[in-house]
Amino acid sequence: MIERNIWSVLKKELDKKEAIVLTGPRQVGKTTTLKWLLSHIKDNKIYLDLTLESTEQLFNYSDYNNIVNQLQGMGMDFSKRVTIAIDEVQYSKNIPRIVKYLYDNYNIKFILTGSSSYYLKNSFIESLSGRKLIFEMFPLSFDEFVKFQNVKYKTKAINLDLPKKWHFDKFAYETLNSYYEEYIEFGGFPAIAMSESKERKKQMLDVIYSSYINMDVQQLADFKSTTELKKLIKLLGARVGSRLNIDELSKIVGLSRPTVSNYLSFLEQTYLIRLVPAFSKNTDVRERLPKKVYFIDTGIANINADLSGGAKFENTVCHQLNFFGKLSFYNNKNGEIDFILQREKNNIAIEVKETPINDHLLLAEKHAKKIGISEVGLVGRFDNKKFLNYMWGGGIVY
Repeated sequence: MIERNIWSVLKKELDKKEAIVLTGPRQVGKTTTLKWLLSHIKDNKIYLDLTLESTEQLFNYSDYNNIVNQLQGMGMDFSKRVTIAIDEVQYSKNIPRIVKYLYDNYNIKFILTGSSSYYLKNSFIESLSGRKLIFEMFPLSFDEFVKFQNVKYKTKAINLDLPKKWHFDKFAYETLNSYYEEYIEFGGFPAIAMSESKERKKQMLDVIYSSYINMDVQQLADFKSTTELKKLIKLLGARVGSRLNIDELSKIVGLSRPTVSNYLSFLEQTYLIRLVPAFSKNTDVRERLPKKVYFIDTGIANINADLSGGAKFENTVCHQLNFFGKLSFYNNKNGEIDFILQREKNNIAIEVKETPINDHLLLAEKHAKKIGISEVGLVGRFDNKKFLNYMWGGGIVY
């Protein structure tokens, strides 16, 4: 079993009272993570999968104390601390109320997983206020991807806060570039990383995407048909890295503007796409301006559209940077900065180019100066032997 970077963070929460709520896309390893966490609990623990009818029936009691009686029959001793791990909680509408009651009346540590941030963040906010910690789990970072490939070489972490010191790492590039190109093409789902052939990777991507349509969409939404939704997803794939024009999408798909907006919200909150807002210090302006669209996983984007090399790379870098802070972008009539990475100490303007040159850096610095950002850096995909003042994408180590 290959450990994810988030595991050490989650493990520190096991001794605390608050419920651990783990959310993220389907097939990123939430169940594996849940079982790994349980393996660090000595006894008096139970794993429950809400996709199973027997588990669903357990949580159908109107008197929640009957659930405790049933769990006692399964060997749980409520005279001391009990750890209850519940997988796929979005399949039961009663879970928030049940967890709140049991949390308040018994000594229980809950570990909960689900693949819909909308359900978890909204349904649990009021009922479990002050009783839970939410963690998001995403497809593999590139350093995790390399671990899954059983590669022993580890890239040196570059200080993202100091882009003026970014420098192309030729040795890391020559050692890991073939893996990074695979990561750009097929994305970071663990099952994809562990599939050996390209044909198998493509098959697994189809399985993961079909699972999203057949499980998350069918179970969590009340769409009468998925035809328009799938058409919208393909249109979004063709627009990776572009600002969204909802009126245009509405006309092409044949749906009202509010319906398209609702679909976009659903796709974002069920972890298929990521909408990056425009940079502005004014919240109202930021919400009003069009957002750029990316996919949570580049492999899923690739099976929905024929992406250019630049779009694949930019989508991958977006995913990598997401581990480090909130992202936005800057755009005006004179140009654009691909990403503004919000860090604790400062904001960093980051331009993404397949083959960076010095002019790219100078232009990015010019745009960044207009919005008061002094830290500016380039992220590149290929080796430019005449220019080295940029970070290779594979060097973005979380």
